[in-house]
Amino acid sequence: MKKFSFILFLFFGLLSLSSFSQGKEKDFTINGHINGLGNDSVIVYKKFNGKDNKPEVIVVMANNDRFTIKGKINSTKSTSINLGGLKSQKSFPFYLEPGIIKVSGQMDELSNVEITGTITNDENTVVRNFTDPIYKRAVEMREPLKNLSEESVEYKRISKSMEEKRDSVDAYKIEFVKKHPNSFLSASILYVRQNRLPIEELEALYNTLPKQVQESDMGITVGKTIAARKFVAVGNYAPDFTSKDTSGNPVKLSDFKGKYVLLEFWAQWCVPCRAEHPNLVALYEKYKDKGFTILQYSTDVLSAADKWKAAIVKDKLTWAQASELNGEEKISKMYGVQPIPDGFLIGPDGKILARGLRGKDLEDKLIEVLAQK
Repeated sequence: MKKFSFILFLFFGLLSLSSFSQGKEKDFTINGHINGLGNDSVIVYKKFNGKDNKPEVIVVMANNDRFTIKGKINSTKSTSINLGGLKSQKSFPFYLEPGIIKVSGQMDELSNVEITGTITNDENTVVRNFTDPIYKRAVEMREPLKNLSEESVEYKRISKSMEEKRDSVDAYKIEFVKKHPNSFLSASILYVRQNRLPIEELEALYNTLPKQVQESDMGITVGKTIAARKFVAVGNYAPDFTSKDTSGNPVKLSDFKGKYVLLEFWAQWCVPCRAEHPNLVALYEKYKDKGFTILQYSTDVLSAADKWKAAIVKDKLTWAQASELNGEEKISKMYGVQPIPDGFLIGPDGKILARGLRGKDLEDKLIEVLAQK
């Protein structure tokens, strides 16, 4: 049974990016009214990685739920507004661009904040008007699944209906790409779906985007992913790499040659990754004596090293682990991994046999290839 979760308001998936060409800086104004904000601080991330890798932010204080922020910018930026301080969890995404941006909403419903007034934010509103009700309904439908068996008729019925809703959103957004290649939203849509679309379809859609969209932040990432996916396509040899285990000892992918190895990309903070671990533990125990093993590569950073190691112990992951713990994710980028979890089943000869398999799909593939030994 395929599993998936609908995440409301994906940072990049539900946003639109249109007016993004680089040029002379122009004025922007953000007029906001958030009920319940009071006189708290409002922080706009103008740039996430500024000087010395520190975010460039604009901070103002609200006055009776209202705030105004002014500045200059030379392009459209996908960014966010934080309410209540840098460490606050209360935030929402928007597009910072020249013009007058209007923000309105409630502190206890930031996922429903309305952002209008400029081309990109207005365009985003149109997209959300279609997608938000579907995501909301999907979340409501997911709740009963907790009390149902995966093999029950009702579980399968609800899961099928949820998948149909996801497919309707995907179809809507892909159609948007086809109709609006000049919109930065098109690059955003492809970014979110770059690992769910067949490489031929992804590349064909990407090639319809004009140069300025391809050279946007999202466009550049998609272009690199396309190149990486073609590099690590099924049937190609998995590129070798050397990393470090939890004790700092070298771990090399080619050391596992001769076995069927699942190269799994994950991180300790990744909920879907952790949710898949019981399945991996079961498969490992079942097939480890038949030539199957697992090598996990974590995209965690050095400051999370202890959490990474603790997650390995807590989730009972007894196979090989590796990570650079530097946040650069060089190896995951080489494999075109975005987002995690993502995995590659590699044969004894080092060739990639499959990608992105989970649960029963992964076991079915293992049964198939192990039967050929």
